[in-house]
Amino acid sequence: MSIELKEGNEPTSGQAIAELENALSIALPEAYRSFLLNANGGRPLRPVFPIAGMHSNPIGHVNFFFGIGASPESYDLQKTNEFYALPKGIVLIAENGMGDYICLDLRNGKEHVVFWDHRHFWGTGEWREKDLYLIARSFGEFLASLRPWSS
Repeated sequence: MSIELKEGNEPTSGQAIAELENALSIALPEAYRSFLLNANGGRPLRPVFPIAGMHSNPIGHVNFFFGIGASPESYDLQKTNEFYALPKGIVLIAENGMGDYICLDLRNGKEHVVFWDHRHFWGTGEWREKDLYLIARSFGEFLASLRPWSS
């Protein structure tokens, strides 16, 4: 599954992905590994996606996908993930420009993509499962769900 991006990062390598997986103690799904090899982050031209179950904000958008070795550091995949003490298997992969994140949820042998509404976390530092909203059952499904801004 391909995606059109602008303001992307320098290409990455399989070795850099393996080093990231080792640093974060995770195994990334093949579709996301492919995304990193081919795109390595950036701003999607089709950024909008539905957020099922989040009645106060049913439409989300990707401001920027993180990449390996990205600049500025706030867009670097490893540094961003190391900043938060998240449960093992939750991987921040993008931000929405409003302080919330799109994440891979790799726990329990699954590959879900979730939206993390982290307002509560900012105020308390407390992680809550109820702040996660399912977006897609796989990274490929998530990319397929992205739509352009409507006029």
